[in-house]
Amino acid sequence: MHKVHEFLSELNETELAYFAKFKLKTYMPETQREIEKYIERKGMGAEKIEKLIAENNGISEISKNETCPRCGSQKLLKRKVEWTNTIDKPFNGDDEVAALDGFSGQATIKDEISCNVCGFWIEDPNRENPTNFTQKIKGSVIGFIDGILGSS
Repeated sequence: MHKVHEFLSELNETELAYFAKFKLKTYMPETQREIEKYIERKGMGAEKIEKLIAENNGISEISKNETCPRCGSQKLLKRKVEWTNTIDKPFNGDDEVAALDGFSGQATIKDEISCNVCGFWIEDPNRENPTNFTQKIKGSVIGFIDGILGSS
């Protein structure tokens, strides 16, 4: 629990609000209880958390993947991952480089970046996160079109 408390102590009030709303439930129940106690000791009830989030606009654009667009935090988790999902990518040469690397036995490595405060995925090269904002929009549009086509 020491690492969790250490991380929580590094969060400002707004970051803690986003953490409580979006990332708390990703922890094991025992750890969740410890985090909830910490949040209570900081005097942050559900109403204050919602107010802080409503007052914060995050940022409108991703600044070189250094700031989370949802909460505005710079506490990002960056990992190098093997790029495996090259389907539905716009043509820009990356697919060809990945294919050539594969023939030579090398993996193509890309950055996977998520916010360590609110869990927002900024870069997801393999589209492993089902809550990726673009995927939600794409799914909504496809569902809408399917609904229209299905009802005719």
